Amino acid sequence: MDISKNFIFSAKEVSSIDSLAINDENISGFLLMKRAAEFSFDLTLKKYPNTKSFLVFCGTGNNAGDGYLFASHAIKKGLDASVIYLASPENLKGDALKAFVDLKSLGAKIVPWTKEYKFETDIIIDAVFGIGLNRVIEDDYLECIKAINASIKPVIAMDIPSGLCANTGREKGIAIKAEITFTFVGKKIGMYLESGPDCCGEIYFSNLSIPENNYQTAKPSVEIVDDGLRNKILGKRAKASHKGNFGHVLIVGGNKGMGGAARIAAEAAIRSGAGLVSVITRPENVNLITRLRPEIMCHAADEKLSNLKKIIKKVDVIAIGPGLGIDEWAHKLYAEIINTEQPLIVDADALNILSLDPIKRDNWILTPHPGEAAKLISKLTTQIQSNRLMSLEKIINQYQATVILKGNNTLVGNLNTVPYMIKEGNPGMASAGMGDLLTGLTAGLLAQYLNHDYCQIAALAAFIHAKAGDQSALNGQRGLIATDLLCELRPLLNP
Repeated sequence: MDISKNFIFSAKEVSSIDSLAINDENISGFLLMKRAAEFSFDLTLKKYPNTKSFLVFCGTGNNAGDGYLFASHAIKKGLDASVIYLASPENLKGDALKAFVDLKSLGAKIVPWTKEYKFETDIIIDAVFGIGLNRVIEDDYLECIKAINASIKPVIAMDIPSGLCANTGREKGIAIKAEITFTFVGKKIGMYLESGPDCCGEIYFSNLSIPENNYQTAKPSVEIVDDGLRNKILGKRAKASHKGNFGHVLIVGGNKGMGGAARIAAEAAIRSGAGLVSVITRPENVNLITRLRPEIMCHAADEKLSNLKKIIKKVDVIAIGPGLGIDEWAHKLYAEIINTEQPLIVDADALNILSLDPIKRDNWILTPHPGEAAKLISKLTTQIQSNRLMSLEKIINQYQATVILKGNNTLVGNLNTVPYMIKEGNPGMASAGMGDLLTGLTAGLLAQYLNHDYCQIAALAAFIHAKAGDQSALNGQRGLIATDLLCELRPLLNP
């Protein structure tokens, strides 16, 4: 596994990796700067092949050096490049100063920022602030970033959009809104949290040919899930397989008017490859579910829950929550299920009931969206979103659970592991039933791999769910519904 490619780090860890490369590998800082500029320039021309001119905004420090060398590359290739500086080049030191001198020797236009400057260029390059920014942006810097964001020109950020905190993803008062961000040495966690995705746009990474051994001592913030995990877990089935080999899932939910949620979860479970899937739901939902998906065994749960224990004994994994509600019927079902020995997937209203009386157990997966997460740890939804990694950790610790914290760049973790992040997915998936589908998919995969690490199964489920959403969104995000994803699951489950 490539550590530099598959893990995301804090700003401090990235700086440590950079220092190791310079001090232990004898790779000069200026050479790394040149590699960053060359990577950025070459990829920019691939993305925008008709580009003739660049306007590069530079601040101080090494980020400015990246910008000066980018402009040098452009001029050497016969393109027009002008530089606007917000900090006098007289204050530059070390590699950044060397980069400035290199550009100046080419006769480039290098002028200070003024509010009157007109953006007559094809592409804007942001090289104002790097990952070391630790103050709120103000004065000329504030006005300049406002002007850049107001421009209709494509904006490309070098290493990180100026004004974005590399650790939290929060804006330091304001931040560049880039179409593309080229980032180097290590991927920064703030680029994937809070405002990070909107500020960064598409992210392209280069480790600048730093050897992998320089990453081995770094402490990652998260691990990115990719097809490697899918290929690792989802091997070929034995020819002598039968349905008993692949687990029996029970979906519990579907209160009055919400039978569709239980149906979506159940179909996702059986589409995941589970051998058998049963549903316990309100009596009025039984005919609907069996008619729409006859492969699913559907049972009516009356107020006395007289048949519940008999059904529970036959299953391997239980998922509770889709369409469950919070009435007396729901609470009775929850009370029976929460005390079973089988592995649990807990979602939706089952999470809301759980939040009223938190417990710990080691064989369950909780799948909250930010609102449900807030209830689980008695916080506001805005607090969950402002620090998703810390929120994930608090839920894990309070419930001793594997947790899928849903949202943009979904996070998955449990005790004593580096959390996983799923970068796939799209805004079209913000629609009813998507969480129910993930619950069923997670339950189905867990039933097939009961002895596997829960965190990896949960991460795999979230990854496949997100990829199915992206496949479904190829025809457009707006109007995407949960059941659109069902037909996309099978190819993804059979790598």
